[in-house]
Amino acid sequence: MRKPFLIAMALAVAPFAAQAETWNIYGWQNHSWEFVDIDGGRSFDRIQSNAGNIGFAASVDTGMDGIMVNVRCEQFMYLNHFAGGTGWCNRNSKIGLSHPMMGEIMFATWLLPYNEGVAQWVDPFYDAGADSHTSIMGSVGAHTIFYNTGDFDFQASASGPGTGFSGAEFNYAGGGYDTGFNRRQENIIQYWSPNWNGFVFRFAWTAGFRDETAAPTGGGDIDPVIRSSSLAYTNGPLWLAVTWQDHEDWTAASVGQMNSSDAESFRVAGRYIMDMGDGMSVQISAMWEDLEYEFNGVTNVDAAMSAFGYSNFGTYDLLDSAGSVIGMTPEMPGTPSMQVPVDQDDIDAEKTYDLILRLFPDCFDGADASSDQCPGSFDAVLGYTTPTTVEDLPLTEEDESLTSTPGNGGTSIADEDGTDLATAVAALKALAEADTPDANDVYQYNTLVNAARMAAEETAGMTDAVPDTPAVSMADNRAMMTMGQNVKIERDAWMVSGKIKFGGPVDFRFSYMDADDLEVSCGSCSGDWDETAADAWNVGLFYTMPAGTELRLTYSEVDNDDNGTYGQGISGTGLGSPGAEIEMFAVGIVHWFD
Repeated sequence: MRKPFLIAMALAVAPFAAQAETWNIYGWQNHSWEFVDIDGGRSFDRIQSNAGNIGFAASVDTGMDGIMVNVRCEQFMYLNHFAGGTGWCNRNSKIGLSHPMMGEIMFATWLLPYNEGVAQWVDPFYDAGADSHTSIMGSVGAHTIFYNTGDFDFQASASGPGTGFSGAEFNYAGGGYDTGFNRRQENIIQYWSPNWNGFVFRFAWTAGFRDETAAPTGGGDIDPVIRSSSLAYTNGPLWLAVTWQDHEDWTAASVGQMNSSDAESFRVAGRYIMDMGDGMSVQISAMWEDLEYEFNGVTNVDAAMSAFGYSNFGTYDLLDSAGSVIGMTPEMPGTPSMQVPVDQDDIDAEKTYDLILRLFPDCFDGADASSDQCPGSFDAVLGYTTPTTVEDLPLTEEDESLTSTPGNGGTSIADEDGTDLATAVAALKALAEADTPDANDVYQYNTLVNAARMAAEETAGMTDAVPDTPAVSMADNRAMMTMGQNVKIERDAWMVSGKIKFGGPVDFRFSYMDADDLEVSCGSCSGDWDETAADAWNVGLFYTMPAGTELRLTYSEVDNDDNGTYGQGISGTGLGSPGAEIEMFAVGIVHWFD
């Protein structure tokens, strides 16, 4: 079965190889036996392949004024359980055109300049294992791991993004794993400049294969794109670089829960090598970066942060518009419908002409004023003059003027006999309050007052019933109050590293990285999200054998604050676990071939 395949491969390669000015098979093997301890988690040992690879590269003269066509196909070579998850050209691979004076333009799957432009100068551990600078740099924790095109572990990806990730596997199945800044990116167009008096420039951007992606929260389409660049300068032992990368709508398309997004990072790096003579040297490197994400129009802040990888964001206090912490709302009992309270003015407003007529119908319109329906001495009061004060009379404000202003019933306060209504009411009140009042007078006056009170209450009406208010959880309140907000996450990080060569086969290497607390801002939150910082450090002794093979002994550690979620290098061990502390001892072998 294999012989026809080998013959076919030979026939396919032969014409190409005959034209090639250069043809190269290259790669490296970098394997380590690692002993890992996760504080509060599991302890285990493993064999890591650390990006072992093999590549095929050719450069052919096109015959057009020095223009070369360059082809490269590079893939991982794993010796353990990753072996089933590899494929052709899944590492730095390209086809490009180059000219010595113009540089090279290529279609590629390649490490983006943001990281590749600094990694080999600042990371003495080769940017390929758990002791890589990618433990901290280029990440904000959560799931922003080193991204490689495709998925190293098919079994994990079959269960969906992020599932199956145990810290001992690679998993790049999308979601939060597709949001990091250290990337080997597929579908890119990349330009490399020639060396211009020590300056080298690179720029790459993703082709539009993700254009017209539906915006996660509606409102049309988005066009996700990544742009990455680096500018480096070398002058003898000095090397300096700046790199920049932008992810427009990439997070929105990867994790959802927002209408659009932007992410951006900026790095400044430098290295200096001091030659001490006799094969001894000291190399010192440093790097600083600022990294930020913006989520626009989130479904709610907690949902967006959880999709991004921060399921523990719900422990962070958010404030409402009044500056109070958004929390649980307790159950509130309702109230039944109740009478709206009335005061004396309301009652007075109902002691109107119409009410008097309804209470004493036989005392007006020429009726017998001595009727039992009238006050006992009503005849006597008919001739009374207007009282000097009327403020306490049971009449409307208009009626108390004792003029002919219409009352509530639209009739003059003067009755048909010319009797002043206010005078009649005053007389009735006087009879009811006499030293020896007649019981009927008291009854009639109280009837008038009570009827006016009832009328006032009827006019005032009843309050609306208030139903019970159920309790609302803090999560639900936060969701309602943060719907549609914009969220910004920012953090600074720095790194120092070095390599000391002792003039023989042994050298010592180290690196230290530190990430600040995340600065989180939205409509209901601002300031540092405390305890999200982390630091990491690596030390190692390397022994170089005569043929160039390296033997190494290393120790690495990542320490997260209580809410920090950084993991270890490109393996991501401990990634996404708040407060995790990861330690690792390793012995390894590294060999290059070309």
